Amino acid sequence: MIDALLTAVRDSIRDVLSYSEATCELMDAGNPPPRCGDYFVAVHPGGHTSDMMNALNEYFDFSLTLTMRTTNVPLDRVGDRLLVKKLAETTGFNARADLLRAFCHMNWDFLAIANNLMVERANALGAAVVYGFCEPAHFSSMDFPVLVGGEWFSNPESDTDIALKAELRFEGARRLQPIGTYV
Repeated sequence: MIDALLTAVRDSIRDVLSYSEATCELMDAGNPPPRCGDYFVAVHPGGHTSDMMNALNEYFDFSLTLTMRTTNVPLDRVGDRLLVKKLAETTGFNARADLLRAFCHMNWDFLAIANNLMVERANALGAAVVYGFCEPAHFSSMDFPVLVGGEWFSNPESDTDIALKAELRFEGARRLQPIGTYV
């Protein structure tokens, strides 16, 4: 289920916000691939809960982690909150994060795409019934942007890899499977 939702989020960000395969991808966590470009959006899973005993009333969470490389940051200033705030404002990091937040909050299109993917996969497996998503996820929180070094890019020896990063969290994409239909 979560795979279909994450794929829908990634594909929509690429299609509507003009990200590419090199700048937006499904990841296990928020870290970008080592050779990413100037910016990268990692789409990754969050929690998964159900609150009913006699049916599956599931809630799926996901996150987007935005990473943007920076230049001309002295290594002795990494971690300076004032510098981070200034960089986030002047480099367009905050604007990019705001656009992602607004686009993904309560996005009903994600559900249509995810549900179609689930139907395609179910048909390929010969399943007769598919219970898809019925409510979209909402924006819940965003980390304060922080500066990260080479370890964020899986390159701890690098003295030149410095970036801003922040995680945006979305919660509560709902899927309801009524009682007596567990397949």
